[in-house]
Amino acid sequence: MGENEPRAASAAQPDKKMAYHKVNADQRAQGHSPYLDNDELQATALDLEWDMEKELEEPGFDHFRLDSSAQQHLGNSQSPDLDLEPIQPSSSPKGRFQRLQEDPDYISHYTRQAPKSNRCSFFRILKVFCTALILFIFGIVIGYYARKKCPSPPTSQEPNNPQIYHKILKEIKAENIKQIYRDLLEFSREDDAELAMKILGQWRSQGLEDVRLVNYSVLLDLPGPSSNTVTLQSSGECFYPSGQRCSRDPKTLDSQDLLYSYAAYSAKGTLEAELVDVQYGTMDDLIRIQAVTNVTKKIALLKLGQSPLLYKLSLLEDAGFGGALVYTDPCDLPKTAELADKAFMVSLNSGGDPSTPGYASIDGSYRQNRLNLTTLLVQPISALLARKLVSLPEDTAQKERCTPLQLPAAGKKTISLNIQSVTTYRTISNVIGYLKGAVFPDRYVIIGSHHSSLKGYGGQGWASSTAVITALLQALVPELKRGWRPDRTLLFCSWGGTALGNVGSYEWAEDLRSVLQRNAVAYISLHNPVTGNSTLRPVASPSLQQLAAENSSFLSEALFPVHATKTEELDPSFSLHETIAKLTGQVTLQIASDPVLPFNALDIALEVQNSLKGDEAGVPQLLAVASRLRDTAELFQSDEMRPANDPEERAPVRVRMLNDVLQGLEKSFLLHQAPPGLYRNILYRLDDRTSQFSVLLEALEHCKRHQSNETVQAALSEVLNSINSAQVYFKAGLDVFETALAGKK
Repeated sequence: MGENEPRAASAAQPDKKMAYHKVNADQRAQGHSPYLDNDELQATALDLEWDMEKELEEPGFDHFRLDSSAQQHLGNSQSPDLDLEPIQPSSSPKGRFQRLQEDPDYISHYTRQAPKSNRCSFFRILKVFCTALILFIFGIVIGYYARKKCPSPPTSQEPNNPQIYHKILKEIKAENIKQIYRDLLEFSREDDAELAMKILGQWRSQGLEDVRLVNYSVLLDLPGPSSNTVTLQSSGECFYPSGQRCSRDPKTLDSQDLLYSYAAYSAKGTLEAELVDVQYGTMDDLIRIQAVTNVTKKIALLKLGQSPLLYKLSLLEDAGFGGALVYTDPCDLPKTAELADKAFMVSLNSGGDPSTPGYASIDGSYRQNRLNLTTLLVQPISALLARKLVSLPEDTAQKERCTPLQLPAAGKKTISLNIQSVTTYRTISNVIGYLKGAVFPDRYVIIGSHHSSLKGYGGQGWASSTAVITALLQALVPELKRGWRPDRTLLFCSWGGTALGNVGSYEWAEDLRSVLQRNAVAYISLHNPVTGNSTLRPVASPSLQQLAAENSSFLSEALFPVHATKTEELDPSFSLHETIAKLTGQVTLQIASDPVLPFNALDIALEVQNSLKGDEAGVPQLLAVASRLRDTAELFQSDEMRPANDPEERAPVRVRMLNDVLQGLEKSFLLHQAPPGLYRNILYRLDDRTSQFSVLLEALEHCKRHQSNETVQAALSEVLNSINSAQVYFKAGLDVFETALAGKK
């Protein structure tokens, strides 16, 4: 920050104590945080930075300026009794006054002679000494009581203080998480808003004072009055998605597992058509099938995995299919998973309220008529039903060597698919808690969990994630009471509407888009903290790879029904939950309290180079730009980040400037609009087996089918501009630091 901006902010608001209190006092809509105000936030940041810089000024500087101005005022004043006749400097060691007395023309106007004896000098010195001593003692007394009554505000702890971190993490205990988890399961699951209110009360009881409920009215696609069905036309057999035969038994008809085995935001209706096995639905699969079969208005039998579901469905839609049965091949599941006879639900929503794409669902927003997000009738089915459809024995997968499911080439199967989900507007609630930072309150580290899960689906992941985030909050409170605070503001979030497409988190982010784009530092997700008991698999952005290892799997798109005891079966002692909570706490504390953000610029440059493997046209040009990016990142890392991490060389203003650069490292790699199912950040890989940019892979797949390289050229241009933009961004950061250093010199 330049010095002129803080001065201007301070001058523009002379009647305010601090802009932060101004924001807190504003009248806002329900649920909005006082720290995330769009209009006043910039002034808040400037005022707080100026206050911080004033704390760094030399002690006594203000007093010196005050004294100097007072002396200047006295020197310029005039008095009618003051003799302004010039006086020549005296060379006599006796001084000007005694020299004038020795002058024979001098006439004294005083009746008392000047003191000359040593005794008078002694008493004068004693008098001055006693006066000074009394004033000194008096000052000590005043200072003591002033300090006692007005203690100084708590200062930021020593960076990377292992003692503070250790104290906080030590408070995270498995038995506490287990108790919180069981308390959460006792909450009613009938209403999202009611559950959110109970979580809000729980967080407040833990000591988090500023907790808000943020509500949005959104369009949800929910199960219909009865289960969707699949009917074999040859035999007339009717099946539920789980593989059970259709029944008129009221208990079966009301089964929640059957009702919620559906694809949210699918097209509705009935479709009778031939079943076509497309395997994983890759571009090669579709090219092979379309070479021998007309797929128009037919129903695809599609396996999950290898690519995002939304991307594969977009290919099927583009090819002309009318519907899709989606399943998970038992050979792709862990051997210990007992999911072959279970259907599941999926969401075709890429995020947020479909009726308000790109903007928040607040009162007065225009609502688009988007009841379906695809023209396909999509239905998830169990592997058991898929096996019946391909006419394989049910014990095939039980052999020592698993055989992937495949529809025989001979013989055609015609099925009737009936889908009757219902779209309706409902209110979802987010719980947002704020822990204001002590040094950079306008920088946010967000920790997110979720409390919304469809009845019986997704297991008790919502309770696990909420228990972990609550345990972390519980561990922070003792240190907060002792005066400690993180440098940056922590936001604790519990999202609603997650299973239907991360609706709550998307709407909140769209509502606060401008603020989060400028102030959000990092997001730490606790969506499903414990899904097994074998391997820890955290996922992170490239700039945070030193804090976590990257991994992903598209089988997680299927949301299976899980009983309430499943979580405790996986982790009966809750030691895994404790480990996840402590790991989350360690990462959160580092990002929130390290003076220099633990983001690595060089890792991004290396990730870019690693993603440019191949001999496609245009890649050499990309490699040249990537090489310049790496050179600039190395220079940035060595010249700016290393000195900033040294406390002896650290300058607060330069650290703030450096963190602003680090905070925006990956924004250059965001696409305006990504292909369906793909990340907007081109640095994010599809999975751990994919090394290339996903947007380039998608363009190459598109080229195979349409025999045109226009899509490839457009993708290459997007990647080229992203890399070049990142290189320019780093270079601009270096130039700013060089300019600031030159100005200081």
